[in-house]
Amino acid sequence: MRFLLYANLIAIVLLAGSLARLYEGERLPWLEHRQENAVAELPAPETGDEGSVPAPAAHEPSSPLTLEQIMALQLPLPNPERAPAEAEAVAKFVPEPEPRREIVILTEGAYPPFNYRDGSDALAGFDVELSRALCERMKVRCRFVDVPWDRLVPALRQGEGDAIAASMLIPSPGRETPASGDGLILTDRYYSTPGRFAARRNAVPPAATPSGLAGRSIAVQTGSIHQAYAATRFPNAKLETFPSLEEAKTALVAGEADLLFADRNALLRWTSSGAGVCCRLVGPDYGDAAYFGKGAAIVLREEDAALRDAFDAALDAAIADGTYARISAKYFSGSIY
Repeated sequence: MRFLLYANLIAIVLLAGSLARLYEGERLPWLEHRQENAVAELPAPETGDEGSVPAPAAHEPSSPLTLEQIMALQLPLPNPERAPAEAEAVAKFVPEPEPRREIVILTEGAYPPFNYRDGSDALAGFDVELSRALCERMKVRCRFVDVPWDRLVPALRQGEGDAIAASMLIPSPGRETPASGDGLILTDRYYSTPGRFAARRNAVPPAATPSGLAGRSIAVQTGSIHQAYAATRFPNAKLETFPSLEEAKTALVAGEADLLFADRNALLRWTSSGAGVCCRLVGPDYGDAAYFGKGAAIVLREEDAALRDAFDAALDAAIADGTYARISAKYFSGSIY
């Protein structure tokens, strides 16, 4: 490399010197040699009447190059000061890593309507469809793999996938989740899980305040966070407990309770189906994180912070342009963000 640099430098110096001689009107040595040979090969001139030989024309110097002609040559000159720095920069250059072309997303495949296998045995559901839309915005391919719930986090840690999208809740004080372990990071929430009241469509629901619900009957599932919250927030209400959410729904339909308090997303799903056509959601969302958590997030390994940030940016864009609302409406009767 250094030898080539010096060779080029010598060649350029010689060429520059030749140009200088031309500019001063002096013939170049190799041109003078060719001129002498040409004169020697000419035949001897015939003598005139006077027996004299005409004198050869005096040598006329070449016209000097103009400044414009010299500048037009655009000869690059080496810069000894820059050469070492440029060589060092080349030696230190490290190409950027190739962007991800495929992301493997782990999901449970057994929690409808969030993730399940459809009639063609393909993974489907809100988690899957939203994740696919985010991948499209990130310009990467998504491949979904179903893993049993208790193996999702171990599979992620072992590199069997790049992310978990399986309605895994965000940990909060006093509310541990599988995503609570070290070495894991989470996206922003992609849906929330507040509590909500449902009432019969033909009934006038009472005001959802401690005084408005005093003496009113509220159906809740036994041992649920909704029972615990209703007992604390509405201490003067009458709680009717049932072993399952389905039984609590039945009690509301039959008029055995004035209201049903349960997970908003489950109630949205129910009231948008034929079985729940009798009823509607009333009152506000109750999102106290101590009871209902902070929502669900996509889970990743801590070394994949850049991928986490890409998911967050794609989610913000999907919410802003209505993509999120469209996907949510397909599985629920409203947005679950």
